Amino acid sequence: MAHGRQAGWIQDEEEYSSVHKSYEFMHLPKSADHKTEFAKEEQEILEQLYKGWLRYWNKESMHDPGANQSRRFYDFGEMLSYDMFGTTLRGKFVEHFENVFPYYVDGQMEYKDLEIVVLSPTHAYSTCYQHTWGKAGGDPFNITFRRTGIARKKDGQWKWIHEHLSFPVNMATRQADYNCDSNALDSFKFQE
Repeated sequence: MAHGRQAGWIQDEEEYSSVHKSYEFMHLPKSADHKTEFAKEEQEILEQLYKGWLRYWNKESMHDPGANQSRRFYDFGEMLSYDMFGTTLRGKFVEHFENVFPYYVDGQMEYKDLEIVVLSPTHAYSTCYQHTWGKAGGDPFNITFRRTGIARKKDGQWKWIHEHLSFPVNMATRQADYNCDSNALDSFKFQE
């Protein structure tokens, strides 16, 4: 999978100067659910969550061995996670966080096809591909996965309350595609 700005991958959070600029990087049709009355909220989510997440992973995480500064992105009491590691139920995300996040603090990240859709002044969803690479517990890793997030605004701050991180799976081979290069029409068949 080709990476870099030419292929639509954005690593520098300053490239996302506005939500409208993020549309220029998309390789898929923009959702019809964008509402002009929520433009301010879309920009807040871009700034607080997505640019903040890029800044954290690319510039701050290596100086934060316990991943404590990344806590600001989550509402731990409400967080429900369906991710590549399994399911983390509401009220249990803090245990998942404390075991997984410090393991991955020596990494870099970029997004592709980031789209934020605000549904109300307090709730939104977002989708993108996320490419993450570096060292986890001293071991090199390089993965690309699909990311869907649901965020809620509370006390003036947007925080994730649900995320779904996944890889495509070839149904015939039962193998995950850690680069998200699979063609859905080829991967759904149970036999080759």
